[in-house]
Amino acid sequence: MTSSENNNPSENPAPPLAKTQADSEAANPRLERLRARARERIDQEIKSELAALTARPDFHQTVGYFTNLLSQDLSPKAMKQRFGREIVGLMCLQVPLEFFLALDLQPLRLYGGSLSAAKSAPPGLPALMCPILRSLMGEIIKDPALGELDWIVPTTCDWVSGFESLRNLFFEAAGSVRVVELPRRKEYPLAGERWLSEVAGLWEYLKKISKRRPGRKELLAAINSMEKARSALGRLSALRRKGQVPAVYFFLVTFSFFFDSVPDWTKAVNDLCDRFQGQKPAPGPGLFLTGSPIIFPNFKLLRLVDELGLTIVGDDMCSGERLLFRHVALKDTSEDGILRALAETTHDGCLCPVYVENKRRLGPIMEAAREADFKGVVFHLLKGCHPYEMDSLTLERDLFENDLRFVRLETDYAPEDSLNLMTRLEAFRSTL
Repeated sequence: MTSSENNNPSENPAPPLAKTQADSEAANPRLERLRARARERIDQEIKSELAALTARPDFHQTVGYFTNLLSQDLSPKAMKQRFGREIVGLMCLQVPLEFFLALDLQPLRLYGGSLSAAKSAPPGLPALMCPILRSLMGEIIKDPALGELDWIVPTTCDWVSGFESLRNLFFEAAGSVRVVELPRRKEYPLAGERWLSEVAGLWEYLKKISKRRPGRKELLAAINSMEKARSALGRLSALRRKGQVPAVYFFLVTFSFFFDSVPDWTKAVNDLCDRFQGQKPAPGPGLFLTGSPIIFPNFKLLRLVDELGLTIVGDDMCSGERLLFRHVALKDTSEDGILRALAETTHDGCLCPVYVENKRRLGPIMEAAREADFKGVVFHLLKGCHPYEMDSLTLERDLFENDLRFVRLETDYAPEDSLNLMTRLEAFRSTL
């Protein structure tokens, strides 16, 4: 059988691979062997990436907080034991994270950055499937408890929108799914009200999961805690603008957010800022990074940029700076007023390519260009990421009109194209 046939679900339909956590370890030893191999390969990939980070000459114990955090057991079961709260799967950032704090829930971002997990995904998936979501399918093979979680799925791209049907096709005993629909015309007069209704509905849904009845007091406390986290990440972003924080550390920090408590993570980020405050700025030309998210442990592009002596001084990725992108403008402290403020923050701050028109897409890049005085933009495009591929065409034109160099690098999680990416980055560097 050829690989193309193997990836055609219509020619090679695959049966559901997972039931409950205890369903098949005795009843289906073949499936358990498959899971064991997936766990071994994925865990080894994570260990290798963490080892590479700790071996860097600029590694410090303040960075060690985050590498140690990600070296722990990050399964839903282990996280529930560690935090003492229910775990909820989150497919995207486009929801108020304050809700989870107010309800004593732990959000777990369900995106995969592992090549080993992508290789462990069930056969029959689309050949040009988004690598992030293919990797997530492999993560569920590794740990079926991920599929048993209750999931929140904002419709930020077509792949994410259709992921529930794929999950249910290959895995049984799946948890509930709450779809949060984004209005496709952001500037449309009724778009904000439509999004507010989605946010209010999500608030009620999470209340049922948590079995709690919080109100404005808990929401205000959650906003206060998240604002401190935003300020800490803002400090780190400002240092990166000056070339003082390596991109690999920045993305390590943002990825770790969902595996820690907010106060502990905030303190660790502030400690890291204190450490890098006096760091000598990197000498290489500055770049801005945009496009498809870069998810740990897939730091391939970040390492190549480092090797060439280039410096990433900013990004607008949901896996990077946009993790905590905007502060909440709270005008009315009633519960309704708080919900409206949180809805406005998430609606205005979203830069995903899902919108019919995304005129605000250029804003963060130009703002960073004024602060950091860089001349080049690298567009990271994952193969199969069709929404961002279309988005890159308009962005390239807009950046050219603003005298900013642009290069689009299409890649996936495999290392085989590293030399080609290096060659293109070297050519790009010569134009800056």
